[in-house]
Amino acid sequence: MAKELSGAAKRNRIADYMASLPEEFEVIEDNLVDLEPVIILQTKSRVITLFCDEKGNVVEEFEMVEGAGSKEDFLLKQEAYNAIRAYYNDYYTGAKIKKSSFEEGVIKIELADRIVTLTYDVENKVVEETDRAKRKPKEKPASTEAATSTDSGQISLFDLQPPTEDSRATDLFGPTDENQKVYRKFLEGAVVTNICDNKKYKVKKDIGNIIEVFDKDYGYLMMARADLILED
Repeated sequence: MAKELSGAAKRNRIADYMASLPEEFEVIEDNLVDLEPVIILQTKSRVITLFCDEKGNVVEEFEMVEGAGSKEDFLLKQEAYNAIRAYYNDYYTGAKIKKSSFEEGVIKIELADRIVTLTYDVENKVVEETDRAKRKPKEKPASTEAATSTDSGQISLFDLQPPTEDSRATDLFGPTDENQKVYRKFLEGAVVTNICDNKKYKVKKDIGNIIEVFDKDYGYLMMARADLILED
């Protein structure tokens, strides 16, 4: 007989499930500390209840918010989004997501030479892929001012040194381990606000000073921990 999952294991499975939800949500009732953890979330269109069954599988039950359409309409959107997300994972894993919309049922992927758009044909149950070439940026004429001799007190192009590996690492990741600030770990599925753009994101993974978050329009992004505030 299989051993029953502990409350902590069930909480972790529910947290992972929350992180996979394509919609932004807020927690309206949190009973994850109970032996049988349950959490209730609200999105723009749904009120969702998450809990684990006897086998430890996460169960999602939901009701539509008044005026947000029918369950049938939502399930079609969910079918479409799940299909195009699976297609992305199969054929374009790691490619930059330019746009990801659950409501529109579309994912746009930016490659080196083209933009790929994934949509879903509900009637035929297939993912459709279209693409277009990326526009090449116009070349700017060389600046005569930048090449002026340093005799006039100006800096020439030859005086500008490329950044070293150490300086690039510092720019990207901040101070070294010796001066690194210690933070309380963000849990997966937690909602944070970026102080730079005042937008809310869901935490996917805490890597210390760098946090991986999910954005409904751009997919998974990496952000500086210092720019994020944990929402209550």
